Parts: sequence; C-alpha cells; structure tokens
Amino acid sequence: MRKIFFVICFLVVFDFGFAGAFKDLGNGARAFSLGLSYVAISNNAYGIFYNPAGIGQLKNLSFASTYSRLYPFVEDENLYYLTLGAVLPVFSIFDLGAGVTFFKTGMWNENQLIFSVAREFKYIKGLSLGGSVKFLRWSSVAPVGESAYSYFNFTFDAGAIFVWQNFINGSDLRFGVSARNITQPSIAVNKSKDAKLPLEIVGGIVYVSNSFNYLFGIGVFKSDEDFKVDLGFEISAFSEKFLNSEFEFVLRGSAGTSLNGVKQSSVNPGFGLRYWKFKIDYVYVYQFEIPDAGGSHKFSVEFNL
Repeated sequence: MRKIFFVICFLVVFDFGFAGAFKDLGNGARAFSLGLSYVAISNNAYGIFYNPAGIGQLKNLSFASTYSRLYPFVEDENLYYLTLGAVLPVFSIFDLGAGVTFFKTGMWNENQLIFSVAREFKYIKGLSLGGSVKFLRWSSVAPVGESAYSYFNFTFDAGAIFVWQNFINGSDLRFGVSARNITQPSIAVNKSKDAKLPLEIVGGIVYVSNSFNYLFGIGVFKSDEDFKVDLGFEISAFSEKFLNSEFEFVLRGSAGTSLNGVKQSSVNPGFGLRYWKFKIDYVYVYQFEIPDAGGSHKFSVEFNL
C-alpha cells in the first residue's frame, strides 16, 4: 500500500508540475483531444472549465459529463476523475453555468465547484466575455494517530473569445484567451506561499471551415516557468441522415510539448458521435514521460436542448 501511495504522489506531482493540485485532468473528451486551442472554441458546457466566455455563445440549455480512467497500469488503485457541467441561457441576456469535478484515490479526494457567467456582446459582433468563481476543496488520509487533513478556498477565472466571421470564403477565425487562478490562493493547510496555485494564461487561435466541416488550431500555455504549445484538429469523417436527424462521426486529435519548465509531451487522439441532441466523445491521452503508468481514457456525454 505504501508503494502505491508514493506512485500516486509521483503521478499527481508530475501532472501538476508543482507541489499542488487542482490541475486539468480532463474536463471534456473533445476539449482535451483538441488541446490548448480549445480555449478559442469552448462552445459547450465544458467552457466553464476552460474559458467561461465560451458559454456566452450558447443559445440553449446544455449539459455534459465526463468520466476519466487515469493511469490504468497503476495496480490496486482505481484512479478516476469525474466532471459535470451545465449551462442555462437567461432570457438571451447572459448565460449561467455551473460545474463540479471529483478526483479520488484511496488516500486523496479533490473537488472543484465552479459558477460562471458570460455574455455575447451584440454591439461588438463576435466578442464574448466571461468569468468564474471556483471553490476548491481537498482532503487526505492522515497518518495513524493524527487527524485527517482538509482544505477549502476559492479563486477566479476570466476569459474572452472573438470570432472573425467569414474570414475567408465562409470560414471563421477564432481567438481565445483565459486567465485562471487569478488570486493565486495557497492550497496548503498552513497557507504556505510555496503552495500557491500559479496564475495560468492560455491562448489559442482556431481556423474553422464551415464549408468542409473541419478546424485546426494552435494553443499556448504559460504558468510560472512552464511554457507549452500544441496543435489540434477536428474533421467530420462521415455524416448522414437517419430517422430525420443527422448522424455524424468526427475524428480529432492534438499533440504538444513543453518548451520550458516541467517536461511534458503527449498525443491525444479521439473521436465523436453526434445524433439528434446527444454527443458522445472519447479521447486517449498518452504522456511520453510516464509510459509505465499507461494512457488515460476519457468518455464524455453531452446533451443540448
């Protein structure tokens, strides 16, 4: 059991890049398979987690959930990550969103509760702005004879998306940026400054072909000493009418690496199925630096009214 505990700690610290937590472990299979460029898309309930400005683009109720099976080669420990999100447009004035995440191991529990608001500006065509408040909580098993450890705090995210419609021949060019953990709270029980959540800045540019149903983009991530870049794409591989509704099969993927800071390189192939008001997405995340832990599998279900 002690060996498993240290393996988990290594995976957590490796993924997080510092002695902390509350990092993105896969909020949405489509979002993760498109990589950092998704910050310029964020046009479903997962925008709550990546760029709250994105939910300002939604016109109807949206609900989404993702289950992630993490590091399947870690024996005797079922590591999973669960995400729930929903968006409700309010009288075409603004959009309200709420999301929650659950990360659990045998000795560690971590949760986020997020409330978002966004608006698409009518007088600046294509511009959406949004913000979120995030409540953070973790708890862990303590050594024998000691009380269990727990933590609670909050912070804020903010973002913007601009869509240049009909950029070229009916295609759009999307720009997105988000700032996360703006107040940089300490997540240590003793409020140590060494355990502050770093400010994260993510930017992306995406080209969307409305005529040929594909998109590709580039995204960048900056946080303290870490600087990452990746490329993502999505293409409609098959589309056909079935029982008066459109059935679509979509292929997508991304690949990226860190140029500075903690070394992380990954490939994230995935696919999606669309029918009626439902969407089902999958992505396989493979990190080259920890091959012995196995790749992560993420499954998402989305419903748009």
